[in-house]
Amino acid sequence: MKNKKNLETAGFIVSQAQLSLDLKMVFFDVQGTTAHVLMLNKQKIIDDKKTTLIVKALKEISQEVDQGKFIIDPNKGAQLTLEAKIIEKIGDVAYSVHTGRSRNDQIMVTEMLYLKNEVINLIKSFIPILKELFKLAKNNVKTVIPGYTHMQPAKPTTFGQWSLAYLNGFLKSMKTVEHYFDLYDLNPLGACESYGTSWPLDREYTAKLLGFSKVWEIPQEAISSRGFVQLGYLIGLSEICLVASKLAQDLILFNTFEYGMIGLGDEVAQRLHPITGSSVMAQKKNPDVLELIRSTASQVTGYANIVANILDSLPMGYNRDSREVKEYIDLGLTKTKAMIKTLEKVLATIKIDKKKMLDAVEENYSLTTDLADYISQKSGVGYRLIYKIIGQVVDEAINKGKLLKEISAEEIIGKALINDVELELTDEEIKKAIDPQLVIEKRNHIGGSSTSSMKKSLKNVQNAIKDVNRSINKKSLVFSEAKKKTDLIVNNLIEKYES
Repeated sequence: MKNKKNLETAGFIVSQAQLSLDLKMVFFDVQGTTAHVLMLNKQKIIDDKKTTLIVKALKEISQEVDQGKFIIDPNKGAQLTLEAKIIEKIGDVAYSVHTGRSRNDQIMVTEMLYLKNEVINLIKSFIPILKELFKLAKNNVKTVIPGYTHMQPAKPTTFGQWSLAYLNGFLKSMKTVEHYFDLYDLNPLGACESYGTSWPLDREYTAKLLGFSKVWEIPQEAISSRGFVQLGYLIGLSEICLVASKLAQDLILFNTFEYGMIGLGDEVAQRLHPITGSSVMAQKKNPDVLELIRSTASQVTGYANIVANILDSLPMGYNRDSREVKEYIDLGLTKTKAMIKTLEKVLATIKIDKKKMLDAVEENYSLTTDLADYISQKSGVGYRLIYKIIGQVVDEAINKGKLLKEISAEEIIGKALINDVELELTDEEIKKAIDPQLVIEKRNHIGGSSTSSMKKSLKNVQNAIKDVNRSINKKSLVFSEAKKKTDLIVNNLIEKYES
């Protein structure tokens, strides 16, 4: 009975979910362990012969991991299973592996290496979305579309501006992810259980072998920060997903019959399809993909909140609670990666109805402000007074079912006189003042919708995309070069020993 209870307790502490996640990270556990052993050798704590036996065993285990042959013993957990595997291969020599190290810093460095690799790949996978938005922006510089505030027609903009707005939103959210990457580009190995060790460790050496920029200096702070790395990444991922959620919501609205401004490609939505079509309403082509993209943000944000709650009020030193964050960062990465793949396909296959967009602008009074701007600029009368005059004219026109372009100069002049303002205005001037194409070309300020302003904005964002690409490739190179350097040291040791 006692053994049964012990097994039940062990099963709770080392759950199947945790074992599954640990299995995904074993490769990085081997990498961290190899670096630690090479450092012990450099510091004359383990001699060359023992070191060679250990790293050779670790190399064999790494190959077994690649081949899917490594199985974690649920009664030991990942780290003790790895130790047992080394003992199985080389006997008592393996007991030197854990010198000057605790499972705390062992697990922490494993998780951090794994997350660095995941984040690098995630950002790389996002570059195509930035490029698709850039392409949409460049191809739609003059595609007029209504702008909205409070979900009401506000002022006209362009689909190019819309695309740039989301592109820049994604760039900023990716900067948040990179911020946490750089903030936690620290080597915790050597912090031991939480309080350092009397063994003469060279923590800077293991940092170089593992591709960290520097050492996580204070042991207590390092180990007590378990979970903060995952929390940081989840905050960054949630920002990416929030931008994607807003974009998806826009496209869902634009895709409705009533808006009809965009359509989804058959690659992501089809009529009579068993998933994206209705089982009883043959006309439907449902935006399921956009709805699921929209839902990702609330989930990933939720995972970040859960992790923050887990870490709340934990005292200094290691606490087992922090182990639980593994599940939520994994969920966050999985959800975000799936969203990225789908969003790229949506943007690459979107269909734009330029006529419908232009018609909406001409019919929904969103050019009212531009008319008021023109009259104020021409007359020199303060904008707020012109705003009042035009507002009264437009209010009456809307109540009568008239379009903005049907309002005459005479009506505006008459309403102005009632407000003690004399205006000179012609119908031809009104026509030009509310011409959508002329209107967007008047916005020549930084970030404006004019062709010249958009050209500059497109250049800026093109450079920003290159910067992201350059930055993440540099991070990837540092990471891979460190692994190559470690492998070279290992291979040289083995070659020297076997020759």
